[in-house]
Amino acid sequence: MKTLQAELPDKLYEQLRALVEAGWFSDEKSVIIEALRRFLETHRPELMEMFIREDVEWGLSGKD
Repeated sequence: MKTLQAELPDKLYEQLRALVEAGWFSDEKSVIIEALRRFLETHRPELMEMFIREDVEWGLSGKD
């Protein structure tokens, strides 16, 4: 497990806290993990294409 530290805009944090206080999530960490998981799932094709392009560019440049 890795630990990340982030600064959030006040409005975003208020929305996060509202979800916890309404009982949708047990704590702030749960909201952030779920949001990140959903983001990564919905953007997977774009991420894979970006990684492939970086690999191809690295391969074509011949740099180690």
